[in-house]
Amino acid sequence: MWYLTGETGVGGWLLIGIDRFPGCGFGNRVIYYYNLRQEAHSRGLEFFSVPWEGSQYFEGNVLGSFPPETSYESFPFCLGDKFFKESGISTREVFKLKAKATLQERTCAVHFRGTDFHSWNPDSILSSKYYLESLDSIKGEVSNCIVFTDDSNLKSYKDTIDFLSKERLPFFLGDNTSNRLNYIKDFVIMSECDYIISSPSTFNICAGFVGKKKKIIHSSEWVKDRVLKEDKFWIDLESGGNDDYRIWRMI
Repeated sequence: MWYLTGETGVGGWLLIGIDRFPGCGFGNRVIYYYNLRQEAHSRGLEFFSVPWEGSQYFEGNVLGSFPPETSYESFPFCLGDKFFKESGISTREVFKLKAKATLQERTCAVHFRGTDFHSWNPDSILSSKYYLESLDSIKGEVSNCIVFTDDSNLKSYKDTIDFLSKERLPFFLGDNTSNRLNYIKDFVIMSECDYIISSPSTFNICAGFVGKKKKIIHSSEWVKDRVLKEDKFWIDLESGGNDDYRIWRMI
């Protein structure tokens, strides 16, 4: 049975939960869910979540006290503005993948995002210069690269493949699919890489804070632009992030 809810912030609740997910991709669902877990943990509340696409890939009682059997506080949709809240619960405590990838040591993930980013924010489609300079800076450290994209028509993607070939740096391709229901293999593999040359996509940002702790590279141009636009996630990240997710190098 479902009970009446109250508005967020009303005192006296013992249970807080997500009773619906908006239409969004896997990365956004993961961050929204993690924000719920942080809120519940910091306030000493029980939590629940309705089933969400992707939750089935994680170990443990992901849905908590679902379905709720008492009245509860409905947790509103939120993303990066809440991510770096000091809650005392780690992303790696919350998210443990059922599937594990076994990779060579010093594997680098290189992630590109196109498709819907063209309409969302063209500046989020990062330049060839960023990717090539990032690879050049670590080519003596990494053993191989795995290249992931949802848009193989990107110039930056094609230039990166050419660079890796010319430098004779071993590389492999992820499933590289724009089908959002066929994503988990790439996510599992990316989560166990040692390095990530990151895009602004929440999909690969989430892979950065799940699984192995990584050396993460971000675009200096992108980060500075988001800071100027007062985007709290990027402000917090530029300020040092936290033990779950921080920038190793900006290029």
